[in-house]
Amino acid sequence: MIKAWNQAALVLTAAAVLGPAALGCASDPEPKGASACPDARAASGACIGVPAGALCDGDFCAASVDCAEVIEFAGDAALSPAAAAARPGACIALGPGVYGPVALPPGVSLLGRGAGSVSVAAVSLAAGDGAVLRGLTVREGGVALAAGARVRIEAVRVTGSASDGVTLGLGAWLDVVESAIEGSARYGLSAFDADRVSVVRSIVSGSRGPGLWAQCTGGCDCEAQVELEVEDAILRDNKVVGVSLVGARAAMSRVEVSGNGLSGFDPSGGVSVSGCSTLDAAALRVADNSGFGLLIDRASASLGLDGEGFEVSGNQPGIWIQNTTPEQAVALRGGVLEKNRAIGLGMSGDARGIIIDGMRIAGTFADSAVVSAGGEHSQEVVGDGVSWQERAQASISGLVLSGNGLESSNPSISPSRRASVLIDGDVGPDSRIAAVTLEGGDEAAGIVQQRLPAGGVSPLRATDVPRITTSPDALFSVPLAPLAPAALEAP
Repeated sequence: MIKAWNQAALVLTAAAVLGPAALGCASDPEPKGASACPDARAASGACIGVPAGALCDGDFCAASVDCAEVIEFAGDAALSPAAAAARPGACIALGPGVYGPVALPPGVSLLGRGAGSVSVAAVSLAAGDGAVLRGLTVREGGVALAAGARVRIEAVRVTGSASDGVTLGLGAWLDVVESAIEGSARYGLSAFDADRVSVVRSIVSGSRGPGLWAQCTGGCDCEAQVELEVEDAILRDNKVVGVSLVGARAAMSRVEVSGNGLSGFDPSGGVSVSGCSTLDAAALRVADNSGFGLLIDRASASLGLDGEGFEVSGNQPGIWIQNTTPEQAVALRGGVLEKNRAIGLGMSGDARGIIIDGMRIAGTFADSAVVSAGGEHSQEVVGDGVSWQERAQASISGLVLSGNGLESSNPSISPSRRASVLIDGDVGPDSRIAAVTLEGGDEAAGIVQQRLPAGGVSPLRATDVPRITTSPDALFSVPLAPLAPAALEAP
Protein backbone atom coordinates (compact mmCIF):
# COMPACT_ATOMS: atom_id res chain seq x y z
CA MET A 1 0.00 0.00 0.00
CA ILE A 2 1.26 3.47 -0.89
CA LYS A 3 0.83 6.39 1.44
CA ALA A 4 1.62 10.00 0.56
CA TRP A 5 2.87 12.68 2.97
CA ASN A 6 2.66 16.34 2.11
CA GLN A 7 3.35 19.35 4.29
CA ALA A 8 0.12 19.13 6.20
CA ALA A 9 -1.10 15.59 6.46
CA LEU A 10 -0.85 11.92 5.68
CA VAL A 11 -3.05 10.95 2.75
CA LEU A 12 -3.82 7.36 1.83
CA THR A 13 -3.51 6.80 -1.90
CA ALA A 14 -3.85 3.98 -4.41
CA ALA A 15 -2.31 0.62 -3.63
CA ALA A 16 0.53 -0.10 -6.03
CA VAL A 17 4.27 0.09 -5.98
CA LEU A 18 6.23 2.09 -8.48
CA GLY A 19 7.27 0.54 -11.78
CA PRO A 20 10.62 -1.19 -12.08
CA ALA A 21 13.74 0.77 -12.93
CA ALA A 22 17.17 -0.67 -13.52
CA LEU A 23 19.65 0.90 -11.10
CA GLY A 24 21.65 3.61 -12.81
CA CYS A 25 19.90 3.11 -16.17
CA ALA A 26 16.94 5.45 -15.79
CA SER A 27 15.97 7.62 -18.73
CA ASP A 28 16.29 10.81 -16.67
CA PRO A 29 19.95 11.09 -15.67
CA GLU A 30 21.05 13.43 -12.87
CA PRO A 31 22.71 15.70 -13.74
CA LYS A 32 21.87 15.91 -17.42
CA GLY A 33 24.61 14.54 -19.61
CA ALA A 34 26.41 12.79 -16.75
CA SER A 35 28.67 9.89 -17.59
CA ALA A 36 27.30 6.43 -16.92
CA CYS A 37 30.42 5.81 -14.83
CA PRO A 38 31.18 9.16 -13.15
CA ASP A 39 33.57 8.16 -10.37
CA ALA A 40 35.86 5.32 -11.36
CA ARG A 41 36.12 1.77 -12.60
CA ALA A 42 37.30 -1.15 -10.54
CA ALA A 43 40.03 -3.54 -11.67
CA SER A 44 37.31 -5.80 -13.08
CA GLY A 45 36.07 -2.97 -15.30
CA ALA A 46 32.87 -2.52 -13.30
CA CYS A 47 31.59 0.98 -12.55
CA ILE A 48 31.86 1.81 -8.88
CA GLY A 49 30.53 4.62 -6.76
CA VAL A 50 27.13 6.29 -6.90
CA PRO A 51 25.30 5.66 -10.19
CA ALA A 52 24.61 8.66 -12.38
CA GLY A 53 20.99 9.43 -13.02
CA ALA A 54 17.68 8.80 -11.35
CA LEU A 55 16.66 5.34 -10.20
CA CYS A 56 13.23 5.62 -11.84
CA ASP A 57 11.24 7.92 -14.11
CA GLY A 58 8.90 9.27 -11.43
CA ASP A 59 9.50 11.42 -8.36
CA PHE A 60 9.17 8.49 -5.93
CA CYS A 61 11.29 5.36 -6.35
CA ALA A 62 10.45 2.27 -4.33
CA ALA A 63 10.68 -0.51 -6.90
CA SER A 64 12.77 -3.62 -6.14
CA VAL A 65 12.63 -3.03 -2.38
CA ASP A 66 10.45 -5.32 -0.28
CA CYS A 67 8.04 -2.81 1.32
CA ALA A 68 5.10 -3.70 3.55
CA GLU A 69 3.75 -0.28 2.58
CA VAL A 70 5.12 2.75 0.75
CA ILE A 71 4.80 6.21 2.32
CA GLU A 72 5.41 8.96 -0.21
CA PHE A 73 6.79 12.11 1.39
CA ALA A 74 7.51 15.51 -0.13
CA GLY A 75 7.46 19.12 0.93
CA ASP A 76 9.00 21.24 3.63
CA ALA A 77 7.52 19.51 6.68
CA ALA A 78 9.93 17.81 9.10
CA LEU A 79 10.70 14.27 8.00
CA SER A 80 10.99 12.82 11.50
CA PRO A 81 7.22 12.72 12.28
CA ALA A 82 6.59 10.69 9.14
CA ALA A 83 9.34 8.30 10.07
CA ALA A 84 8.14 7.95 13.66
CA ALA A 85 4.71 6.89 12.43
CA ALA A 86 6.06 4.23 10.08
CA ARG A 87 5.69 0.59 11.03
CA PRO A 88 8.42 -2.08 10.63
CA GLY A 89 8.80 -3.05 6.98
CA ALA A 90 7.49 0.27 5.66
CA CYS A 91 9.36 2.30 3.04
CA ILE A 92 9.43 6.09 3.08
CA ALA A 93 9.86 7.27 -0.54
CA LEU A 94 11.18 10.81 -0.70
CA GLY A 95 10.43 13.18 -3.51
CA PRO A 96 13.15 15.51 -4.81
CA GLY A 97 14.19 18.02 -2.16
CA VAL A 98 16.35 18.85 0.82
CA TYR A 99 15.37 17.29 4.16
CA GLY A 100 16.53 17.53 7.75
CA PRO A 101 17.83 14.69 9.91
CA VAL A 102 15.74 11.58 10.41
CA ALA A 103 15.70 8.71 12.89
CA LEU A 104 14.24 5.57 11.31
CA PRO A 105 12.37 3.03 13.47
CA PRO A 106 13.30 -0.68 13.30
CA GLY A 107 13.12 -2.12 9.80
CA VAL A 108 11.96 1.11 8.11
CA SER A 109 13.57 2.01 4.76
CA LEU A 110 14.31 5.45 3.31
CA LEU A 111 14.31 5.64 -0.50
CA GLY A 112 15.16 8.58 -2.74
CA ARG A 113 15.00 9.20 -6.46
CA GLY A 114 18.76 9.59 -6.72
CA ALA A 115 21.70 11.12 -4.91
CA GLY A 116 21.50 14.16 -7.17
CA SER A 117 17.95 15.10 -6.27
CA VAL A 118 17.31 13.97 -2.68
CA SER A 119 19.36 15.17 0.29
CA VAL A 120 18.98 14.32 3.98
CA ALA A 121 20.99 15.97 6.77
CA ALA A 122 21.65 12.77 8.76
CA VAL A 123 20.21 9.28 9.14
CA SER A 124 20.11 7.00 12.17
CA LEU A 125 18.72 3.48 11.94
CA ALA A 126 17.33 1.58 14.92
CA ALA A 127 17.99 -2.07 15.68
CA GLY A 128 16.04 -4.40 13.43
CA ASP A 129 16.19 -6.28 10.14
CA GLY A 130 15.62 -5.30 6.54
CA ALA A 131 16.08 -1.52 6.39
CA VAL A 132 17.31 -0.09 3.08
CA LEU A 133 18.82 3.34 2.55
CA ARG A 134 18.87 4.08 -1.18
CA GLY A 135 19.08 6.79 -3.80
CA LEU A 136 19.99 9.89 -1.80
CA THR A 137 22.74 12.06 -0.40
CA VAL A 138 23.40 12.21 3.34
CA ARG A 139 25.10 15.48 4.16
CA GLU A 140 26.74 16.77 7.34
CA GLY A 141 25.55 14.19 9.88
CA GLY A 142 26.46 10.83 8.40
CA VAL A 143 24.72 7.48 8.84
CA ALA A 144 24.59 5.67 12.19
CA LEU A 145 23.47 2.07 12.71
CA ALA A 146 22.31 1.15 16.20
CA ALA A 147 23.44 -2.04 17.91
CA GLY A 148 21.85 -5.01 16.20
CA ALA A 149 20.68 -3.12 13.10
CA ARG A 150 20.80 -4.93 9.73
CA VAL A 151 20.90 -2.42 6.88
CA ARG A 152 21.62 -2.14 3.16
CA ILE A 153 22.98 1.15 1.80
CA GLU A 154 22.71 1.41 -1.98
CA ALA A 155 23.34 4.25 -4.45
CA VAL A 156 23.94 6.66 -1.55
CA ARG A 157 26.47 9.47 -1.23
CA VAL A 158 27.53 10.26 2.35
CA THR A 159 29.45 13.50 2.24
CA GLY A 160 31.00 16.00 4.64
CA SER A 161 30.05 14.24 7.85
CA ALA A 162 31.10 16.20 10.92
CA SER A 163 32.09 12.90 12.53
CA ASP A 164 32.18 9.39 11.02
CA GLY A 165 30.65 8.94 7.60
CA VAL A 166 29.03 5.61 8.46
CA THR A 167 29.26 4.01 11.90
CA LEU A 168 28.03 0.63 13.14
CA GLY A 169 26.92 -0.33 16.62
CA LEU A 170 27.52 -3.58 18.48
CA GLY A 171 26.52 -6.63 16.42
CA ALA A 172 25.28 -4.56 13.46
CA TRP A 173 25.21 -5.87 9.87
CA LEU A 174 25.79 -3.60 6.87
CA ASP A 175 25.93 -4.01 3.10
CA VAL A 176 27.23 -0.97 1.18
CA VAL A 177 26.66 -1.20 -2.58
CA GLU A 178 27.42 1.33 -5.33
CA SER A 179 27.87 4.15 -2.84
CA ALA A 180 30.42 6.79 -1.86
CA ILE A 181 31.56 7.99 1.57
CA GLU A 182 33.41 11.27 1.12
CA GLY A 183 35.09 13.92 3.24
CA SER A 184 34.28 12.57 6.71
CA ALA A 185 35.81 14.44 9.65
CA ARG A 186 36.83 11.17 11.36
CA TYR A 187 36.46 7.63 10.06
CA GLY A 188 34.94 7.06 6.67
CA LEU A 189 33.37 3.79 7.86
CA SER A 190 33.86 2.55 11.42
CA ALA A 191 32.79 -0.92 12.55
CA PHE A 192 33.76 -1.53 16.17
CA ASP A 193 32.37 -4.83 17.49
CA ALA A 194 30.03 -5.09 14.52
CA ASP A 195 29.00 -8.49 13.22
CA ARG A 196 29.44 -8.23 9.46
CA VAL A 197 30.24 -5.53 6.88
CA SER A 198 30.44 -5.74 3.09
CA VAL A 199 31.52 -2.93 0.76
CA VAL A 200 30.93 -3.60 -2.93
CA ARG A 201 31.49 -1.32 -5.95
CA SER A 202 31.92 1.64 -3.61
CA ILE A 203 34.38 4.43 -2.79
CA VAL A 204 35.62 5.76 0.56
CA SER A 205 37.67 8.92 0.11
CA GLY A 206 38.82 12.15 1.68
CA SER A 207 38.38 11.14 5.31
CA ARG A 208 40.42 13.12 7.82
CA GLY A 209 40.77 9.87 9.75
CA PRO A 210 40.99 6.22 8.62
CA GLY A 211 39.00 5.19 5.58
CA LEU A 212 37.68 1.87 6.89
CA TRP A 213 38.26 0.51 10.39
CA ALA A 214 36.93 -2.92 11.43
CA GLN A 215 37.77 -3.97 14.98
CA CYS A 216 36.73 -6.38 17.67
CA THR A 217 37.86 -4.50 20.75
CA GLY A 218 39.07 -7.71 22.36
CA GLY A 219 41.66 -8.15 19.60
CA CYS A 220 43.30 -11.55 19.96
CA ASP A 221 40.89 -12.44 22.78
CA CYS A 222 37.75 -12.02 20.66
CA GLU A 223 35.48 -15.04 20.46
CA ALA A 224 33.82 -13.78 17.26
CA GLN A 225 35.77 -11.59 14.85
CA VAL A 226 34.26 -8.82 12.78
CA GLU A 227 33.55 -10.22 9.29
CA LEU A 228 34.48 -7.89 6.44
CA GLU A 229 34.15 -8.29 2.67
CA VAL A 230 35.38 -5.63 0.25
CA GLU A 231 35.02 -6.12 -3.49
CA ASP A 232 35.49 -3.82 -6.50
CA ALA A 233 36.18 -0.87 -4.21
CA ILE A 234 38.50 2.11 -3.89
CA LEU A 235 39.73 3.66 -0.63
CA ARG A 236 41.64 6.78 -1.53
CA ASP A 237 43.02 9.96 0.06
CA ASN A 238 42.20 9.05 3.64
CA LYS A 239 44.38 9.76 6.66
CA VAL A 240 46.16 7.62 9.29
CA VAL A 241 45.39 4.41 7.35
CA GLY A 242 43.24 3.35 4.44
CA VAL A 243 42.04 0.07 5.97
CA SER A 244 42.68 -1.20 9.50
CA LEU A 245 41.74 -4.69 10.68
CA VAL A 246 41.97 -5.52 14.39
CA GLY A 247 40.40 -8.79 15.49
CA ALA A 248 38.72 -9.02 12.09
CA ARG A 249 38.42 -11.57 9.28
CA ALA A 250 38.52 -9.89 5.88
CA ALA A 251 38.28 -10.90 2.24
CA MET A 252 39.28 -8.36 -0.41
CA SER A 253 39.00 -8.72 -4.16
CA ARG A 254 39.86 -6.07 -6.76
CA VAL A 255 40.42 -3.37 -4.17
CA GLU A 256 42.62 -0.29 -4.42
CA VAL A 257 43.96 1.50 -1.32
CA SER A 258 45.90 4.55 -2.42
CA GLY A 259 46.91 8.17 -2.04
CA ASN A 260 46.81 8.45 1.75
CA GLY A 261 48.88 11.54 2.48
CA LEU A 262 50.37 12.95 5.65
CA SER A 263 48.12 13.27 8.68
CA GLY A 264 49.60 16.40 10.15
CA PHE A 265 53.28 15.46 10.18
CA ASP A 266 52.66 11.72 10.42
CA PRO A 267 52.57 9.38 7.42
CA SER A 268 49.39 7.48 6.60
CA GLY A 269 49.52 3.78 5.80
CA GLY A 270 47.66 1.66 3.29
CA VAL A 271 46.38 -1.57 4.89
CA SER A 272 47.09 -2.61 8.49
CA VAL A 273 46.29 -6.18 9.58
CA SER A 274 46.82 -6.67 13.32
CA GLY A 275 45.33 -8.09 16.51
CA CYS A 276 45.02 -11.69 15.25
CA SER A 277 43.13 -10.58 12.15
CA THR A 278 43.04 -12.58 8.92
CA LEU A 279 43.20 -11.11 5.42
CA ASP A 280 42.57 -13.05 2.21
CA ALA A 281 43.09 -10.91 -0.88
CA ALA A 282 43.17 -11.20 -4.65
CA ALA A 283 43.99 -8.41 -7.11
CA LEU A 284 44.77 -6.00 -4.27
CA ARG A 285 46.52 -2.75 -5.19
CA VAL A 286 48.13 -0.62 -2.47
CA ALA A 287 49.81 2.43 -3.94
CA ASP A 288 51.29 5.85 -3.27
CA ASN A 289 50.66 6.12 0.45
CA SER A 290 52.88 8.33 2.59
CA GLY A 291 53.44 5.49 5.09
CA PHE A 292 53.59 1.71 4.83
CA GLY A 293 51.76 -0.10 2.07
CA LEU A 294 50.78 -3.32 3.87
CA LEU A 295 51.56 -4.03 7.53
CA ILE A 296 50.93 -7.50 8.97
CA ASP A 297 51.46 -7.53 12.73
CA ARG A 298 50.38 -10.50 14.90
CA ALA A 299 47.99 -11.55 12.15
CA SER A 300 47.51 -13.89 9.19
CA ALA A 301 47.35 -13.03 5.52
CA SER A 302 47.15 -14.70 2.14
CA LEU A 303 47.64 -12.48 -0.92
CA GLY A 304 47.48 -13.50 -4.55
CA LEU A 305 44.63 -15.99 -4.24
CA ASP A 306 43.31 -17.90 -7.28
CA GLY A 307 46.27 -16.79 -9.37
CA GLU A 308 45.30 -13.11 -9.10
CA GLY A 309 48.42 -11.36 -7.89
CA PHE A 310 48.77 -8.07 -6.08
CA GLU A 311 50.65 -4.80 -6.38
CA VAL A 312 52.27 -2.70 -3.67
CA SER A 313 54.00 0.41 -5.00
CA GLY A 314 54.99 3.91 -3.95
CA ASN A 315 54.84 3.38 -0.16
CA GLN A 316 57.40 3.49 2.68
CA PRO A 317 58.00 0.64 3.26
CA GLY A 318 56.17 -1.56 0.78
CA ILE A 319 55.25 -4.58 2.96
CA TRP A 320 56.28 -5.32 6.53
CA ILE A 321 55.55 -8.57 8.40
CA GLN A 322 56.24 -8.90 12.11
CA ASN A 323 55.40 -10.77 15.32
CA THR A 324 53.49 -13.60 13.65
CA THR A 325 53.21 -17.05 15.24
CA PRO A 326 53.41 -20.46 13.52
CA GLU A 327 49.59 -20.49 13.56
CA GLN A 328 49.47 -17.10 11.81
CA ALA A 329 50.70 -18.01 8.35
CA VAL A 330 51.51 -15.23 5.88
CA ALA A 331 51.61 -16.25 2.21
CA LEU A 332 52.45 -13.72 -0.51
CA ARG A 333 52.15 -15.11 -4.04
CA GLY A 334 52.45 -13.45 -7.42
CA GLY A 335 53.09 -10.00 -6.01
CA VAL A 336 54.85 -7.01 -7.55
CA LEU A 337 56.55 -4.56 -5.18
CA GLU A 338 57.82 -1.62 -7.21
CA LYS A 339 59.10 1.86 -6.47
CA ASN A 340 58.51 1.71 -2.76
CA ARG A 341 60.76 3.83 -0.56
CA ALA A 342 63.59 2.66 1.72
CA ILE A 343 62.40 -0.98 1.99
CA GLY A 344 60.54 -3.20 -0.44
CA LEU A 345 59.80 -6.05 1.99
CA GLY A 346 60.59 -6.16 5.71
CA MET A 347 60.36 -9.09 8.15
CA SER A 348 61.02 -8.83 11.88
CA GLY A 349 59.80 -9.52 15.41
CA ASP A 350 60.60 -13.25 15.43
CA ALA A 351 57.84 -13.72 12.83
CA ARG A 352 56.98 -17.29 11.83
CA GLY A 353 55.26 -18.97 8.92
CA ILE A 354 56.14 -16.54 6.11
CA ILE A 355 55.91 -17.85 2.53
CA ILE A 356 57.12 -15.72 -0.39
CA ASP A 357 56.42 -17.29 -3.78
CA GLY A 358 56.80 -15.88 -7.28
CA MET A 359 57.33 -12.22 -6.41
CA ARG A 360 59.21 -9.29 -7.92
CA ILE A 361 60.75 -6.50 -5.84
CA ALA A 362 62.11 -3.75 -8.06
CA GLY A 363 63.12 -0.12 -8.11
CA THR A 364 63.02 0.48 -4.35
CA PHE A 365 64.01 4.12 -3.94
CA ALA A 366 66.78 5.11 -1.57
CA ASP A 367 65.11 7.30 1.02
CA SER A 368 65.59 8.59 4.53
CA ALA A 369 64.36 6.16 7.21
CA VAL A 370 64.63 5.77 10.96
CA VAL A 371 67.31 3.16 11.64
CA SER A 372 69.03 1.48 14.54
CA ALA A 373 72.81 1.42 14.57
CA GLY A 374 74.85 0.56 17.64
CA GLY A 375 71.75 0.78 19.81
CA GLU A 376 71.06 4.37 18.75
CA HIS A 377 68.22 5.59 16.54
CA SER A 378 68.89 8.02 13.74
CA GLN A 379 67.90 8.94 10.20
CA GLU A 380 69.79 7.31 7.36
CA VAL A 381 69.36 6.72 3.65
CA VAL A 382 68.17 3.18 2.97
CA GLY A 383 67.21 1.41 -0.26
CA ASP A 384 67.08 -2.34 0.41
CA GLY A 385 64.92 -4.79 -1.52
CA VAL A 386 64.49 -7.06 1.52
CA SER A 387 65.22 -6.32 5.19
CA TRP A 388 65.22 -9.62 7.13
CA GLN A 389 65.57 -9.03 10.87
CA GLU A 390 65.06 -10.39 14.38
CA ARG A 391 65.08 -14.11 13.63
CA ALA A 392 62.10 -13.98 11.30
CA GLN A 393 61.42 -17.35 9.70
CA ALA A 394 60.61 -17.44 5.99
CA SER A 395 60.50 -19.72 2.97
CA ILE A 396 61.29 -17.78 -0.20
CA SER A 397 61.05 -19.16 -3.74
CA GLY A 398 60.89 -17.53 -7.15
CA LEU A 399 61.94 -14.04 -6.04
CA VAL A 400 63.32 -11.50 -8.52
CA LEU A 401 65.10 -8.41 -7.19
CA SER A 402 65.99 -5.66 -9.65
CA GLY A 403 67.29 -2.11 -9.47
CA ASN A 404 66.81 -1.60 -5.73
CA GLY A 405 68.54 1.33 -4.06
CA LEU A 406 69.97 2.74 -7.29
CA GLU A 407 67.78 5.84 -7.43
CA SER A 408 66.51 8.33 -4.90
CA SER A 409 62.92 9.49 -4.51
CA ASN A 410 64.20 12.96 -3.56
CA PRO A 411 66.74 14.97 -5.57
CA SER A 412 68.37 16.12 -2.30
CA ILE A 413 69.06 12.52 -1.25
CA SER A 414 71.96 10.64 -2.80
CA PRO A 415 71.53 6.87 -3.20
CA SER A 416 73.70 4.76 -0.91
CA ARG A 417 74.73 1.30 -2.05
CA ARG A 418 73.69 -1.29 0.52
CA ALA A 419 72.48 -4.86 0.09
CA SER A 420 69.77 -6.16 -2.20
CA VAL A 421 68.79 -8.53 0.64
CA LEU A 422 70.06 -7.56 4.09
CA ILE A 423 69.78 -10.25 6.76
CA ASP A 424 70.52 -8.96 10.24
CA GLY A 425 71.62 -11.67 12.69
CA ASP A 426 70.20 -15.18 12.80
CA VAL A 427 67.14 -16.23 10.83
CA GLY A 428 64.34 -18.36 12.23
CA PRO A 429 64.60 -22.17 12.10
CA ASP A 430 63.80 -23.88 8.78
CA SER A 431 64.23 -20.67 6.80
CA ARG A 432 65.15 -21.32 3.17
CA ILE A 433 65.56 -19.52 -0.12
CA ALA A 434 65.37 -20.91 -3.65
CA ALA A 435 65.11 -19.61 -7.21
CA VAL A 436 66.28 -16.10 -6.36
CA THR A 437 67.36 -13.84 -9.24
CA LEU A 438 69.37 -10.64 -8.75
CA GLU A 439 69.45 -8.30 -11.75
CA GLY A 440 69.45 -4.65 -12.76
CA GLY A 441 72.26 -3.79 -10.34
CA ASP A 442 71.13 -5.97 -7.45
CA GLU A 443 73.67 -8.61 -8.43
CA ALA A 444 76.42 -6.18 -7.39
CA ALA A 445 74.81 -5.48 -4.01
CA GLY A 446 74.13 -9.15 -3.35
CA ILE A 447 72.70 -10.97 -0.34
CA VAL A 448 74.37 -9.99 2.92
CA GLN A 449 73.96 -11.54 6.36
CA GLN A 450 75.55 -9.32 8.98
CA ARG A 451 76.04 -9.73 12.73
CA LEU A 452 76.04 -13.51 12.28
CA PRO A 453 77.57 -15.09 15.38
CA ALA A 454 79.70 -18.21 15.29
CA GLY A 455 77.34 -21.14 14.80
CA GLY A 456 74.53 -18.77 13.83
CA VAL A 457 71.65 -19.77 11.58
CA SER A 458 71.59 -18.83 7.90
CA PRO A 459 68.73 -19.64 5.53
CA LEU A 460 69.09 -22.95 3.71
CA ARG A 461 70.20 -21.87 0.22
CA ALA A 462 69.35 -23.77 -2.95
CA THR A 463 71.89 -23.96 -5.76
CA ASP A 464 69.92 -21.44 -7.85
CA VAL A 465 70.46 -18.69 -5.29
CA PRO A 466 73.48 -16.32 -5.33
CA ARG A 467 75.90 -16.86 -2.48
CA ILE A 468 75.27 -15.17 0.85
CA THR A 469 78.05 -12.91 2.08
CA THR A 470 78.27 -13.27 5.86
CA SER A 471 79.96 -11.13 8.48
CA PRO A 472 80.04 -11.13 12.29
CA ASP A 473 80.14 -7.35 12.17
CA ALA A 474 77.38 -4.77 11.68
CA LEU A 475 77.93 -3.53 8.15
CA PHE A 476 74.72 -1.53 7.74
CA SER A 477 72.17 0.13 9.95
CA VAL A 478 68.81 -1.64 10.35
CA PRO A 479 65.53 0.17 9.59
CA LEU A 480 62.87 0.19 12.31
CA ALA A 481 59.58 -1.59 11.74
CA PRO A 482 56.43 0.54 11.38
CA LEU A 483 53.83 0.58 14.14
CA ALA A 484 50.24 -0.53 13.71
CA PRO A 485 47.97 2.53 13.87
CA ALA A 486 45.90 3.16 16.99
CA ALA A 487 42.16 3.80 16.95
CA LEU A 488 41.12 7.43 17.23
CA GLU A 489 40.09 8.75 20.60
CA ALA A 490 36.38 9.15 21.20
CA PRO A 491 35.15 12.58 20.08
